Amino acid sequence: MLGSLGAKKKYMLDEIPGYYGITNIKSLAKDVKNLLSDTKFNLLIHPCSKGNAREWGMDNYQKLLDILPKDKFRIFITGTKEEGAILNPYLFDNHPGVIDMTGKLKLENLVSFIAHADGMLSASTGPLHIAAALGKHALGLYAPMRPIHPGRWAPIGVNASFFGKG
Repeated sequence: MLGSLGAKKKYMLDEIPGYYGITNIKSLAKDVKNLLSDTKFNLLIHPCSKGNAREWGMDNYQKLLDILPKDKFRIFITGTKEEGAILNPYLFDNHPGVIDMTGKLKLENLVSFIAHADGMLSASTGPLHIAAALGKHALGLYAPMRPIHPGRWAPIGVNASFFGKG
C-alpha cells in the first residue's frame, strides 16, 4: 500500500517508529500545563471510541481508578463533551481526584497534551496511536475479534503495548 508513496521495501514493525518524525506540536496552554504533575505519572485515559472500537466498560474503568495509587498517578480523562456527560456519573462523581478534560481540548491541543503527559490508556482510538507515535507509554485495550483485533490495529511505538489477542 505504501509503494505509491515511494516505499521500496516491507518494513518491520519495530522500524516504523523511526519514521514518525512528529515535530510540529502546538505549545500547551499554561492553564493545562499547570494541571500536570512533576512528581506523579500523568496518565491520560480515553475510555470512549465513538463506536469505532470495542470499549472496555465503565465498571472496568471504575475498578482501575479505585486501585491505581493516588500518590503515584495523576489521572486525566479525555474525550468529547458528549462522552464526558456519559462518563460523569461513572468516573468523575466517584473519583474526585480524576481531572475531567472531556470536551476541553481541540485536536491540536489534545496532541500537545498527549505530548506532555507520560502515558495513555485507551481502546483502539486516534489518541492512542498519537501517544504511541510520540513515544509515550501507550496501552491499548483490544477485543480478540476480527477485524478489530490488535494484530491489525495495535499501537506502534517504542513504548506501545496492548491487551488482547492478535
